[in-house]
Amino acid sequence: MTGLCVNVLGPVRAWRSGREIDLGTARRRALFAVLAANANRVVSRDELIVALWGDFPPSTAAGNVYTYVSGLRRSLEPHREPGRNDGPLVSRAAGYTLRLAADAVDADRFRHLCESATASAAAGRPDEAVAVLDEALALWQGDAYTNLTGRFVELDRYRLEKLRTAAAEQRARLILAAGGDDGLIADLTTLVRRYPLHEPFHELLMAALHQGGRAPEALEAFRAARQTLADELGVEPGPTIRALQRRILAKSDEPPTTPRIPPPTSPSAPPTARRPGPSLIGRDTEVRLMLHLAGRVAGGHGTALWIEGEPGIGKSELMAVVLNEAERIGCRIARGVADELSRRVPLRAVMRTLNLETTATDPHRAALAGALPGDPRGVELVVGYVRDLCATGPLAVALDDMQWIDEIGLLVWERLIELTRSLPLLLVSAARIEPNGRGSARLRDRVVAHDGHVLALGPLNRRDIERVVAAVAGAPPGPALRSLAELTGGNPLYARELVHGLMQQEAVRVVDGYAEVEPHVSEVPRSLLDVVQETLADLHPDRWETLRHAALLGAEFTVADVAAFTGRPSSAVGADLREADVVVDIGGALRFRHPVLRQALVGSVPAALRPPLHRHAAEVLAANGGTAGRVAEHLVLGTREVDAWMVGWVAAHGAELVRESPGPAGDLIGRVLADGRCTTSQRESLESALSGLASGPAGAPRSSPPGGAI
Repeated sequence: MTGLCVNVLGPVRAWRSGREIDLGTARRRALFAVLAANANRVVSRDELIVALWGDFPPSTAAGNVYTYVSGLRRSLEPHREPGRNDGPLVSRAAGYTLRLAADAVDADRFRHLCESATASAAAGRPDEAVAVLDEALALWQGDAYTNLTGRFVELDRYRLEKLRTAAAEQRARLILAAGGDDGLIADLTTLVRRYPLHEPFHELLMAALHQGGRAPEALEAFRAARQTLADELGVEPGPTIRALQRRILAKSDEPPTTPRIPPPTSPSAPPTARRPGPSLIGRDTEVRLMLHLAGRVAGGHGTALWIEGEPGIGKSELMAVVLNEAERIGCRIARGVADELSRRVPLRAVMRTLNLETTATDPHRAALAGALPGDPRGVELVVGYVRDLCATGPLAVALDDMQWIDEIGLLVWERLIELTRSLPLLLVSAARIEPNGRGSARLRDRVVAHDGHVLALGPLNRRDIERVVAAVAGAPPGPALRSLAELTGGNPLYARELVHGLMQQEAVRVVDGYAEVEPHVSEVPRSLLDVVQETLADLHPDRWETLRHAALLGAEFTVADVAAFTGRPSSAVGADLREADVVVDIGGALRFRHPVLRQALVGSVPAALRPPLHRHAAEVLAANGGTAGRVAEHLVLGTREVDAWMVGWVAAHGAELVRESPGPAGDLIGRVLADGRCTTSQRESLESALSGLASGPAGAPRSSPPGGAI
């Protein structure tokens, strides 16, 4: 088409007629990479801006895109005549198109080679499959999009790395099934070093060593894998690798078996789901439903399944259960995951889920993918395609993070829900709960109307959370660890990360059969707070700031408190709190759904900013009629300086402070008296309050600080 060849499996480079093209600066090369990955499709300026800068581009972004495109066009077409628009980089009314021949991009060649290898393996030609995989893996010249940043390249780098890992794993399984060799052991040793958390490589290395008569080294490989997984993730190896270890220990004469050869992960698929484990504790009823639905679709009976819940509650794990079971009993699987870009690109999520790409080897799929973006019949075309797939056998289609789906994709999904009544189609959707998620509500209602199933996953009860903790810690939790687990609010992800973080700090010990935290532990692990913050990463900056101010105010707060603290209208603050869906109404006040959510938000405020913010909060609460105890907590955490307002407030509330918050009272009254600005009457009042504090009952209750330790 244009004679261009593009490499993205390493540094982004391009050639034409054997001559390398200067693609310019890193940002310009990143834009070129986005166009190359979307070759022969119009990429709008808005898409390019989001791909390069995310949701918060500079004010000059549109002009920068124009400049980058102009520079690329000069590099690609140095002798282009003015006014011509027929070269490789074409301007359209809606954006830009990079015209490339099929397989001009090395990532596309890699994927097609992997598909060819899978077909050869399925046809009983393993040697041919290995040779093709060697050719595919040789295309890699480093990490994909080396030295480039930006939302698109980071997401696509992750996707391509997953494909690379899957191809390497498939190659190793093919060679191992053929008898293995020393070269395989060397390759697997390198892969284990490169991907220490990819458990299948550890398993394959063990199997290769055992098959080669090197059982002691195989057992040492298991110990190394176990140590790595414990150190990095705080988990034990999975059942497959443990079963292999038992066979080796038993010196079984039976050669180690290997699982069936899996094809490389589809480019439209999310990362391989984790095997059921601690993440599914407490979900027995739901798992039984998953297995039942998989069996029904394999028998020709379709249905729709909607799974919703907060981040970390177990939606993706349940989705993996039903898909794995459906695949095991003979259904074809199409799975995908939506992302932030999905809302801006019509049908992006649906097309990736169904593997509809213009570079597909199947001409029908390629033609459909090419027609969809601009065809007004897009909904009907996709529905017809799924109908044709179901005509050849049972099909399970699943899309995770449905809250990101675009409006046209929403219409497609509604039509597919209707098809489940008449076709062997299992349609699975998972989404975060969104208070004003109208699209999610539409789909949920449509599932119910068509006799589907809705699973609203709530928090686990205390007993099940303790089982999650025990599964990770290796023993039932003792009293202190149980108390910490309660802070997770029944969220299994938070519970697992809590124990992982404590174990990484070597703060968990097993005594008399119970896992307990060391006495010095006073805060939740930083790793847990990082995970919690990640679940809030999609929030708009204004909403994020509202939540941080609410968290600083204390365990309980009102919309009016937060509005006064932030200086924003109550209506805007109320909307932020509702949309974020992380606070609950407790009757007259609000609090965070999980204590660790609040702690993570407080921890996200730079330490240097917290004292002045607490000092401001004290004045806000005092002006809004807050209790003396609440105001005092913020004054204690605030800046140490004493000013006229603080002198007047402490003097006016000294006796009340002593009654409500004897701990902070002593500190605050002492600071005010030492300042020397008190009037005679104020001093006498405060000294009287102090004498009452000194003579008060021992062990008087003390208030915990708003952002304090656990």
